[in-house]
Order: sequence, then structure tokens, then C-alpha cells
Amino acid sequence: MPVTECHAPVATRGRLHVVFWGLLCCGLLLAGIAEVSASFIPFHLLRDRVRALSNSGQGTLFTYQFYRAMQLRLRLIAVGNLALALALLWFRRQMCQFLKQVFADLLALGRDFKLAARTVPVVELVSLAGITLFAALLRIPLLSQPMRYDEATTFLLYSSRPFYGALSFYNTPNNHLLHTLLVRLVYLIFGNYPWALRLPAMLAGLCLVPASYIAARSLYRTPGALLAAGLIASSSILVEYSTNARGYSLLCLLFVSLIPLAVYAARNQNWAAWVSLAILAALGFYTIPIMLYPFGGVCLWLVLSAADADARPAFRTTLLGLSLAVVLTVVITIELYTPVFAVSGPAAVFANKWVVASPVRVFFHQLPLSFASTWREWNRDLPLSLTWILTAGFLVSLLWHRRYSRSPIPLALGLFGWVVPLVLVQRVIPFERVWLFALPLYFITATAALAALLSPLLERLRLHHGVALVAIAVSLFLALQIQRNHSVYSTNEGRGFDGLALYLKQHLGPRDSVVVALPSDVPLLYYFRKEGVQTGYLNAPKPKRLLVVVNAVSGDTVQKVLAMSNIADPHNQPAKLLIRVDSASLYELILPQSN
Repeated sequence: MPVTECHAPVATRGRLHVVFWGLLCCGLLLAGIAEVSASFIPFHLLRDRVRALSNSGQGTLFTYQFYRAMQLRLRLIAVGNLALALALLWFRRQMCQFLKQVFADLLALGRDFKLAARTVPVVELVSLAGITLFAALLRIPLLSQPMRYDEATTFLLYSSRPFYGALSFYNTPNNHLLHTLLVRLVYLIFGNYPWALRLPAMLAGLCLVPASYIAARSLYRTPGALLAAGLIASSSILVEYSTNARGYSLLCLLFVSLIPLAVYAARNQNWAAWVSLAILAALGFYTIPIMLYPFGGVCLWLVLSAADADARPAFRTTLLGLSLAVVLTVVITIELYTPVFAVSGPAAVFANKWVVASPVRVFFHQLPLSFASTWREWNRDLPLSLTWILTAGFLVSLLWHRRYSRSPIPLALGLFGWVVPLVLVQRVIPFERVWLFALPLYFITATAALAALLSPLLERLRLHHGVALVAIAVSLFLALQIQRNHSVYSTNEGRGFDGLALYLKQHLGPRDSVVVALPSDVPLLYYFRKEGVQTGYLNAPKPKRLLVVVNAVSGDTVQKVLAMSNIADPHNQPAKLLIRVDSASLYELILPQSN
């Protein structure tokens, strides 16, 4: 009996790859059957269900032609899943052997991670924990700030819907699917509170601090990892997006997490690392399709680094592992997007108006302006001297890369070599936030050289842990800058709308119309629904009294809001200020009544 108990776990582990293979086959078969079955649901049942859930446009889009197209897409996806399941069955032996190797390599990956963690000095671990805690203290008070336009849009259109609607309706790229899924979960657990809806973004922003430290240590031999973590903990724009219920901080985390995995996979030819790389990349694509930029940059960097190596076999094995990772990434991403492809169609992802190429003249005129604006965001709240120091450190790190790095090619160079041609081919003017994922890499690269130059000076001063002290000091200083400038809060276009909604709840009457324009309309709509105010008052027709919402952040005036709402300005009726809450003001206009 004791012998049996001893060997049972070993036997279970030995068959784990077979169990996993069986689960993959069953999952694909069940998915295919479910998709075929769903394609036979009658039109009227789906139409009624969509209309019952919709007040944002889905119901008007659900025509019979749309239904027929959705039927076809569902059946094509079902055929693909069933074919993939049959392929796994056909190549059962090869798949089981590969999975067995992956699970064996996974043990090696875990063992090597533990060994690497033990080499980190205790002082650095304590400092990193302190910096991460400080990052949390900097972000937590901002969780309850009023809802911004984009995050309110995301919640109202997607996260507040049932899962099957939230993860299949893709009318705008605002639906960051993995983030939508996480926000939906916290909404169901904690309720509709801004702090709850921002938890996934904040937790991703917090995890970005230690993840960047690990990435820096995997890329560089210098002690700059803590300095990079300190900058990331107190970066004004990273703090903002860590307290903004969007998927950008999550994308930053997934990209930074790719870096040590890519380094380990290339050096050790570990199949578990390549598979993990593919899973993280697919999750990045599932968050936002702009994962194409960082993932492509990492792939190009791996190829260039392997080609620079002396041993040809290393190049071939790296290329083989990378090819597997790319194929797996594509397959997993397609599987994750199947609800979107089935319901909204591939064009919603690949051919929406935000990815349409701009005219050549417009593109080359606006692209430098976009990059300049991005640079200003990256350096917001940084003293000019620190901006120049980081820029110099970044350039020195690139020019003398081999002196500081563990790899022959800078990752920033691979990213640049991939992104620039892709942007030129796409001819799309990206939003500034699109490049947020590259900011941690910029800090990592810059601080690698700065720490190497600073360390000898600190050693002469007998400050053996001087870099850790500098990292903490810089992080504290930048936090004070953020607090003093109120930059994160002052850019919030939703300030005051929570109080405005409460005021209107008590003072709205028959034939009142709350006149509100972009970008104030969606935050106010969010708070109307949250506080139980009838949304029919928003821009209501045939009013007797106009209540005009003026937003100081967007530079509104009463006349501007009326013009944007296509309402003639009654010049003979002066606007009366009723209440001002933060940056939001409410004005009253009594309209003359016609006989």
C-alpha cells in the first residue's frame, strides 16, 4: 500500500501530457459542435434577444442579412475547429511527444526561475517590494476619481453587458477584450463603482513594476533594474493609465513579461518558454490588436540576435522555436477572437475606420506631430534636466550596447526596425497611448547605461547599495511632482459629473433637456445610469428648459455646446449658472414658448 501511494503521483505526472492532449481535442470538438448548433438558432429568437439587451446600436444592426452572414461565419469557424481537432487526433503520437517535452521543459523553466531569484540580493528584493508598495500608494487614491470618457464608454457598451455580448460585439477598438472580460468579472463581484472597474488596470500597472525589474535583469548586466522600476512606479503617464479602466497597462505588462521569456527561450531552447511566449503574445492581441507592434519587434530582435551569434545551429533552433511561437500565437489569437469574428465579422477588427490608411500628405504631416505629442506625454512631470539625462542614457546604452547588455542587439533597435516600416505601410496616425508599451523599455534601456556610469561613483562614496537609494529617491521625487502638478487628475474630462448627476436627480422636471456634447456626454450618461436618473433627459426633444453642461477641461462655452448639439442660441435669453462642480458647470436657459 505505501508503494502504491508513492508511485501514483509520478504516474499521474507521466500521463499529464496525454490528459492535456485529450482536453485540447475535446475542447475543439465541443467548440465546433456548439458553433454549428448556434448557427441554427432561428433569426427571430436572436433578434429579440439582441433588442432586449441593446440600447447602443446592436439591435438596429441585427438585420436578416446580418444574421445570414453570421450563420456562415459560425459554420466556417466550426469547420476550422473540427478540422483542428481531427488534426490533433491524426498526429496523436507526435503531439503527445511534443507535449511531454513541453511539460519536462516547464519543470526546468520553474527550476531555473527559482535559481535566478535566489541570486537577487536581499537588499534589492526589499527595495523592489518597497517601490512596488509605493506605486500602490500613489495609485490607490486615484482609483475613485470620476470616470473618463473612454473608460465610461468601455463600461457602458461592453463590460456592463453579459459575457456573450461583451466579448463578441466589436463596433469600435475601444473593446479591449481581455480587459473587458476582467472588468466584467470585477463588476459582477464588487458592483458598479469606479474604483472596482479600475482594479484590473491598476493591478496590471502594479505588476508592471516588478515585471520591468525582471526584464531589465534579463537584458542587461548593469544594476539599473531598480532604477527602471522606480521610474515606472512614478511615471505620470503610467500612473494615469494604471487608474484608467482601459487595457493599456495590461498590454504594457504582457509586453514586458515577454522579454525575459524570449531571452530564456533563445538561450536555453526551452519549448515551454516558447509556448509561454505564444500564450502571452496571444493574450496581448486579445487585449488590443496593437500587440502587433511589440510582438513583431521582439520577433525581429530574436532573429537578429540569433543571426549575430557565431554558432549556426543556435540560429536554426531559435528560428524553429520562434516559428512555433508565432504559429501558436496566431492559432490561439484566432480562437480567442472567434466570438468577434462570428458576430461582428473580421472586418470589425481588420478594416474598421481607425485602421484606414491616411492620404500620404496628411500622414507625413501629422505623424511627426503625433510622435512629438507622445514624447511630451512620456516626459510629463519630469524635470527638464531628468528628461535630458534619460535621453542621454538611452543613446549611450544603444551606442555602447555590448558593454552593458547580455544580448548582441538592442531590443529597442529590433522594435524600431519593425515598427517604422509597419507604420509606413499602414499609413495610420496612431494615438499617443498606442506607444505606451514602449515607455518601460525606454526606461530600462536608459537606466542600464546610467546605472553603469553611476555605480563607480557610488562605490567611491562607499554607498554599496547606492543605486537602490537613488531609485527610491527618484521615485519619491517624481511622486511629489505628480502630486504637486495634479497632472493625472487635471487631465480627467469627467471631473464633476458625479456631483452634477446627483444635483440633476433632485432638480429635473417635465420638459427639461440636459444639453451635453462630446466628450462630456458619455461620463454624464454613466453617472445618470449609476444614480438612477432617467437618461431620456439627455438632449431631450421639444424642451421648455435647457440645462447646458459646460466642461472647462474641453474648453466648453454655452454657445459652443449649443452649436455642437445643433440648437439655436437664444441670444435674448441669458444663461444662468445653477451649479459648478469641479470642472463641470450647469447653466439654465428658459426657452420662449410659441403660441
